[in-house]
Amino acid sequence: MENGPPPHPLEWRVDLSSAEGRFPSIRLDLAHRDKSTCYPQPSIPEEASIVHECESESQIPTVSRRSLLGTAALLGGAVGATMLHAEPAHARQPTRKGAQLVLLGTAGGPPPFGNRTGIASALVVNGNTYLIDCGRGAVTQYLRAGLTMPSLKAIFITHLHADHIVDYFSFPLLCAGVQPPQPGLGGMVDVYGPGPGGTPSGPITPEDPAPGLAETTRRANETFAASSNAFITSRFGIDPTSMLRVHEQPASPAAFTVMENDDLKVTATLVPHGNVRSYAYRFDTDAGSVTFSGDTALSEALNRLAHRTDVLVHEAVDVSWFRAQGMGEPLIQHMTSVHVDVADIGKVGAASDARKIVLSHLAPGDPTVRSHAAWARAARAGARTAGYTGRVIPGHDLMRIPLG
Repeated sequence: MENGPPPHPLEWRVDLSSAEGRFPSIRLDLAHRDKSTCYPQPSIPEEASIVHECESESQIPTVSRRSLLGTAALLGGAVGATMLHAEPAHARQPTRKGAQLVLLGTAGGPPPFGNRTGIASALVVNGNTYLIDCGRGAVTQYLRAGLTMPSLKAIFITHLHADHIVDYFSFPLLCAGVQPPQPGLGGMVDVYGPGPGGTPSGPITPEDPAPGLAETTRRANETFAASSNAFITSRFGIDPTSMLRVHEQPASPAAFTVMENDDLKVTATLVPHGNVRSYAYRFDTDAGSVTFSGDTALSEALNRLAHRTDVLVHEAVDVSWFRAQGMGEPLIQHMTSVHVDVADIGKVGAASDARKIVLSHLAPGDPTVRSHAAWARAARAGARTAGYTGRVIPGHDLMRIPLG
């Protein structure tokens, strides 16, 4: 079984602590040409350059412990008891200029996996962060990506399925008891998502089986009343909802403007996803455009919204894998009616003329049963079949894609 990409970039450091601080640590950070061509691996280029560019996994150089220690000796002289280890390379909040897409989590569906976190993405524009969906682990991934809570300006929810919102209320809830100098939310955060409706009935709250974003937020706040009230009465907490402005989107079949400011313009459209109200979002910035499909079947509305977008972040399911596991035909039919098979991603690219497609919300989401390389092969085959000439790249957690 092929291994998928690591859960985060790795930074190799030679710890020269035995030299009593006479030599600085050697840091060799691996990057790739457009931050999405290939995923970083612990390796060192033959020349002592900081960045190594790669086109595929086969081009990533390897390094032995001996060669690395030899490099350390050249730079710092003889070193006794030198220790080699790998550690996370936590990124810093992007600079105030430009735009960058960060895939915080890329797993599709509610089932949790240890090697891939739930669906969530961040678009950072001029130092401000805009969050798209808040799946399992979104808060942790947000911080691992080097993003700061005060930079968070808005959250966009595509639909109210649990795998897209399970960590939504964690953002205000966990920051509501934090006071300076610790980082909390830096002010009001606008939250955009579906209003009520869609699912016609159900056994849970049958009088209101499909509450909208505003009611979902209110109920979440009530759920954690014991915690929030304890902090508030102790005079070091606030009501989590006091930091949110919740906006419920219209159920209009036509595309509409969600919001616009100095950083970007956001447009949305409804997309088909069974009996729930689901939206795709397009973000236009001075550096380029990013469109998020949300959960959807093949959709003309999405194709129009994503027309000539620079990056289309699109969900994908591998129907062939589920068939090979002997899954029943009713499940297969459900998947193909509310999602897009990876074999059909090329059709979306050709119809929308998107410049690049990045696959996310992957199902199966467990990288130990469907590797990064397998997703890449399936995506390329679908693109060739559809005559799509843009690039199709499987996403992985904490992948970074700069715009412009």
